[in-house]
Amino acid sequence: MDWVSPPVSAAIIAGAVALVTSILTALMTFGAAERKLRRDFGLDFASERVAHELMKSRWRLRSFEVIKFHLGGFEDNDLRKVLVKAGAVRFSSKSGIELWGLLSRNRDLLGVTRVPWDPEPRNKEPPEWVTIPTVTGGPS
Repeated sequence: MDWVSPPVSAAIIAGAVALVTSILTALMTFGAAERKLRRDFGLDFASERVAHELMKSRWRLRSFEVIKFHLGGFEDNDLRKVLVKAGAVRFSSKSGIELWGLLSRNRDLLGVTRVPWDPEPRNKEPPEWVTIPTVTGGPS
């Protein structure tokens, strides 16, 4: 059998072109699917990352209302799902306030449904750095 005959050479070239084309098509399809997946689930992953970072603060437990304020745009039960995906567990305070904290920081409280303390009372007035100064005067 002659490996250099024109029909054999044409078949080898056609096979190589088909192989390269199929590999490039597979890589492009994989890349497009990965971009779509990242775009579709980006909000979920981003919200979980933010929830995790919020729970890593100096406070061991945070009230659900504070978390809800910082992670706006979610219904209550959807936000609870985000917190669980971020690695948080739920507790109640002495007076029944819903508290959340990272499992990794609260393993010693597992099995306790109601912790024996309440969150720190918040001042009614926001801190000075939160208030926006009023601009008086201006262009006339």
